[in-house]
Amino acid sequence: MFTVALTGGIASGKSTVARYFAEFGINIVDADQIGRELVDHDATIREKLVSRFGHNLLKKNNKIDRDHLRTIIFNQIDDREWLEELLHPLIYWKVREKIKKTTGAYCLAVIPLLLEGRTSHLLKKKPLTENYIELNRILLVTTTRNLQIQRAKERDFLEKDQIDSILNAQISSREAIKQADDIIYNESDLKSLYNAASALHKKYLSCSMTSKNSLDDSNVLRYYLTFK
Repeated sequence: MFTVALTGGIASGKSTVARYFAEFGINIVDADQIGRELVDHDATIREKLVSRFGHNLLKKNNKIDRDHLRTIIFNQIDDREWLEELLHPLIYWKVREKIKKTTGAYCLAVIPLLLEGRTSHLLKKKPLTENYIELNRILLVTTTRNLQIQRAKERDFLEKDQIDSILNAQISSREAIKQADDIIYNESDLKSLYNAASALHKKYLSCSMTSKNSLDDSNVLRYYLTFK
């Protein structure tokens, strides 16, 4: 399955772009959504979280308070690393399995931490391990730091110091741009964002057809996201 990895920092516009691709009829595999489902419904994960962070992490309905969890992990590096080590292998495994079951012209995998390299590594040669996700292109949605802060305040009701903590834990836009194949600069209006997504959708349809119809698809970019 021809797979495009969509990535970008907080409040960059990833979710909006993913929604546009869904409107184009493309199947979406969302790593963040998988992570939320694990935290909300996996009893083993819940037990480990409560064991580390205490019962104050629970809401009145005994569900994990994800907002409180986010505050903890972006203020404490060791807690963030512990949580990523716990969740990311499970998330990436599920992402890979969902991609395998996907039908259609191509698949869009939303992987926010694709380029961070903390619990996974992006390679251009097929690894010896079986724990990898095969990707064909990397699509980055990026914007200015000021716009990220403004949007995160409006959307998530976060304080600036909270947003700064999150941004400082993520790869910089400058570094991310160096690694992306396709880039959407989300610094204007929604119409411009939609048009950019639409143009890339047409490009990916063409790339997907080339990959399917060619005996030698070496001209189609390919990456391997390895995980534990």
